[in-house]
Amino acid sequence: MLLETLKQFDWLNEPQRVRFDDEGMFVTARSRTDFWCCARYGFRKDDGHFFFCYALGDFCCDLDWKFERPGAFDQCGIMIRADVNNWFKASIMYEDAENPLLATSLTNDGLSDLATVPLPKGTNHVWYRLKRRKDCYIASYSLDGFEYMQLRKFYLLHDVDDIKVGAYVCSPQNDDFEAVLQSIQIG
Repeated sequence: MLLETLKQFDWLNEPQRVRFDDEGMFVTARSRTDFWCCARYGFRKDDGHFFFCYALGDFCCDLDWKFERPGAFDQCGIMIRADVNNWFKASIMYEDAENPLLATSLTNDGLSDLATVPLPKGTNHVWYRLKRRKDCYIASYSLDGFEYMQLRKFYLLHDVDDIKVGAYVCSPQNDDFEAVLQSIQIG
C-alpha cells in the first residue's frame, strides 16, 4: 500500500495503534467500540474507527482486510457515512469462533438494521466493493479478489454529494482487535 495515496484520508475516532509494513496498514481497534444505532432501546455506539476520504458524485471504492484471530463480533469492512444518523457498513463478523458471517447494516434516521450471509469456516480475508451510481449504492464482496457477489442495493434517506467512504474496524466486546488493511482504492 502506497503511503502517498493515504494522505487524502482521515480518521473518525482514531484507533489506539496503527503501523505499516509491506503487507499493509495494521490497525488495532480499541475494545468496546462499534457503529450501531437503536433508537427504540436508546442504544447508540459511534466510536468505531473509520478511515475515510470524501467522494463526490459517482464512485467505486475497493478495499480488502485480512486478520488472524477475531473475537466475538469483531468487525473490519467498508463504510459510507453522511452523518451520525445516516450510514452503511459491510464487514465480516464472527458471532463465535466457528461461524463467520458477512454482515451489512444500513442506518437511516438513526435506526440500524442488520442482514447476514454465512461465510466458509476459517475465512480471514475479504475484499469489499461499494459503488454509488446517482442516488443508488451497491455493496459487493469477494473471497478471492476477483469474483464479486452483490450483497445489497440500497439508498440513504439523507444522502450527501460529498459522502465519506472508506474502511472501518471495531471491537464491540472485551478484547482489542487487530486487522490489516491491505489495499484501498477510490475512483
